[in-house]
Amino acid sequence: MICSLSKDELTRYIGKQLVNLFPDSQEFQGDDVCRAMDMALERTERCFSHIRVRGYREGGQARFYHLHSDQYATFLWFLANSLWKVSGSRPPHFCDRLILLNKTLHGFWVSYKNCLPDVFLLSHPVGTVLGNACYSDGLVVMQNVTVNTGSGDWTKSVKLGRGLFLSAGAAIIGDVTVGDRCSVGVGCTVYKQDLLSDSIAYRNRDGAFSVKRLKPDEVCAAAHYFDFEL
Repeated sequence: MICSLSKDELTRYIGKQLVNLFPDSQEFQGDDVCRAMDMALERTERCFSHIRVRGYREGGQARFYHLHSDQYATFLWFLANSLWKVSGSRPPHFCDRLILLNKTLHGFWVSYKNCLPDVFLLSHPVGTVLGNACYSDGLVVMQNVTVNTGSGDWTKSVKLGRGLFLSAGAAIIGDVTVGDRCSVGVGCTVYKQDLLSDSIAYRNRDGAFSVKRLKPDEVCAAAHYFDFEL
């Protein structure tokens, strides 16, 4: 992967941000941090290598630019989640700080314990909160998106299929199952209602919740962003 900073430079860069924003933080280093950085970079490369959006690949290789806010937000989540995994699911204080760093820099919140997929795309996710759910590859998340934020293990009750496109202001609330290749339109809330595969949920001109199915010759919105079949 083509990176704007080396692993050591990126580690120091993140460490300085953590110390400046959260002065009670110790130096960002150690065996777990090193292993988590390796894992996060590998996961980032795997994710970006499947994204068609300009700036994510160069010369056939995945590209990570630390000043590309969407890319950096994605990497910070991979890092927090990887650090939680390599530490034996005993969340070190750095996990909390990395999530807070993401929230501070990008207005984006998702727990390091969450189960985001291997391949997903954040597109200016300011004001977005992704609660626990069973996410799938090909997820696209825009700004001001909300997925369940209440208590409980939503990974058992909220199933989100492949190729889900969540438009600006979209929300999914309650125990729901969303099929593959679905889209939730601008400002639309899916509340305790399942969506079949190849469905589009949206608000009509009167503001009412509506659902329509994709026609056989139509391509789902998320398919434009990835290089694999959804």
